[in-house]
Amino acid sequence: MKSRRQLAALEPMVLGPLHGLEPEDWHRGPAAKWTIAQVVAHLALGVDLSSSVFAQRAEKTGMIRRSNPGQAVLRHLLLGFGKFPPGRQAPETTRPPEKPDPEIVAAQYRMGVERFATMAETWPEKRQMEIFVKHPLLGDLNLPEWIRFHYVHARHHVKQIQSRLRYIARGGRESGSEKSIESR
Repeated sequence: MKSRRQLAALEPMVLGPLHGLEPEDWHRGPAAKWTIAQVVAHLALGVDLSSSVFAQRAEKTGMIRRSNPGQAVLRHLLLGFGKFPPGRQAPETTRPPEKPDPEIVAAQYRMGVERFATMAETWPEKRQMEIFVKHPLLGDLNLPEWIRFHYVHARHHVKQIQSRLRYIARGGRESGSEKSIESR
């Protein structure tokens, strides 16, 4: 199933490039842009929060998708084309602290992904389509849609992680082309 492949890709995509990164480098980055630790914290907060709400709703029945037509269009564009809209502010609940602990945010990310994987493996497919959790921009998403969202969202932020790794490799200098990369 596509959801399982996307879940399996998350940890290597986000955390794989960070193996061996010096502890201080997790907190280095251009001014006014998130550091690697903050990007991973943002992703961890989102995965942890949404997977926790699904787990709480495991036995809930009779749910109906709540979303307006605009949210439905955005949902189909983002999940269908796999492109994240630029210039969006992160919701308050997923904004990272100033200096998150890299080990804690990496563990939180892994646990959230594992929680999704367990649900994807153990819940019948029909059940996965019947439980909804609200996304602030896209409205209610079911389990496979949330997994797809986290995959698209991670791909968006992996570009920022790669940019921060290049920044670190250049000794803390931005290149001209990376100044235009979305910071958050």
